[in-house]
Amino acid sequence: MTRLFLECAIRAALMAGGTAVALRVVRVKSAAARHAAWAAVVVMMLTLPVWTAWGPRASLRVLPAAATGAAVPVNFASQALAGPSASAVSAAPLHASSWNWWTCLAGVYLLGVVTLMIRLGIGTVRAHALLRTAADRDGKLTSPACAAPVTVGWLRPAVILPGCWREWPPAQLEAVMAHEGEHARRRDPLVAWLALVNRAVFWFHPLAWWLERRISGLAEEACDTAVLARGHDPYAYSECLLEMARLVARTGARVDVWGMAMPGTALPRRIRRILEGRPAPRMTRVRMACAAAACATLFAVFSAGAVERRRPEPAAQDRPTPAPAAPQKRLLTVYLDMSAIPDAEKVAAAAQTFLNSRMQAEDLLAVVVRRNGAVQVRQDFTGDRDLVMRTIRQALADTPAQSAASSTGEQLDGLRTIVDTLAPLPGKKLLIFFTGGASRDTSSHQVQVQAVIDAAVRANVAIYAIDAAAPQR
Repeated sequence: MTRLFLECAIRAALMAGGTAVALRVVRVKSAAARHAAWAAVVVMMLTLPVWTAWGPRASLRVLPAAATGAAVPVNFASQALAGPSASAVSAAPLHASSWNWWTCLAGVYLLGVVTLMIRLGIGTVRAHALLRTAADRDGKLTSPACAAPVTVGWLRPAVILPGCWREWPPAQLEAVMAHEGEHARRRDPLVAWLALVNRAVFWFHPLAWWLERRISGLAEEACDTAVLARGHDPYAYSECLLEMARLVARTGARVDVWGMAMPGTALPRRIRRILEGRPAPRMTRVRMACAAAACATLFAVFSAGAVERRRPEPAAQDRPTPAPAAPQKRLLTVYLDMSAIPDAEKVAAAAQTFLNSRMQAEDLLAVVVRRNGAVQVRQDFTGDRDLVMRTIRQALADTPAQSAASSTGEQLDGLRTIVDTLAPLPGKKLLIFFTGGASRDTSSHQVQVQAVIDAAVRANVAIYAIDAAAPQR
């Protein structure tokens, strides 16, 4: 889930950047048009998680083709030793951390979403309660809880005035109703609510916070433009905005609901724009169609596009010849059970002979040691045979002269542990263990021996025993 939202965050950032470039290239100056464009970005951000998870994709093969025959890393230490002697495992390389960063990030993300959603839900309930408790006075809804005019409601927005609206001059009341009526006509409360939902879902993304503020500011600017287009005097309208600001300042409180237009945010900038007296920018249908087409194309590309690697180029020959099969890699594991090794020098010589005669260039080899009941990975899979030989000699040198002997059952448990650990690894696997040449009675452990054989068959592991006492060739 965390990776899904990170991918959506990247797509949303590309979408927003493309929208900003398109608005600048087409020279969109109208606040209403820019408000519509950024509102579309909000809607696309909200649908991105669903689209990214289950929607169709259009592959864009722009990355270089993947190299063929690349070696897949194999890590013995990533597999936790499990089996009858799991309690005896004490090696640090086999320790797998239980800490999962993705789970931690998912928990932090959900905590942020729940917190903001609860806050949003409380505000939504308050807004609808304000609308239900508002009283109709002379055809206008009023509420003593409002310090300034507000517009609430999603599908059928309504304007709610403070109780002192009768004291306003007719021109001021007319300007207020024109401004708030424009909010209701444009469904600004619904758009602002969607922006807040988007901010809660993508609370970790700075773009979501910027979009919420940007949409609110553009909605106020579009409504100011509509009021002036109806012939209201810019100076009188600016004084009206200042009066609303003074009213909120005297009351010391303001209802926190969406669509609240006066005095709004960035009041000094709004008044400066109003007093400049610039004519409202207009867009031709051609420019509007170009802007809409550009934004729609960007949304489609950044929501459905998927970057993939290019396909390998075909061979230059008219009749392509099949590539030679790559040599199959084997995973060899040298298993030293110190309780069953009477002569370390003979084992070292047998191991050297095996490495020189049986190990191929593409093989990977690991060294696992069992001492005093504990299984330890002394060397992870590597193709360096000199390193492997040094590891074997060091492991044998660390063995006390009189190593504690273990029973046949315990030795079979060690073999079963290694077999179960090798099971998840891909490819051909070979388990090599050394004996001292002495025969051991396994008649009383036939069931255990058969269990080891069955486990080896299921894990695709071949067990190869080397008698260190016998002549090596």
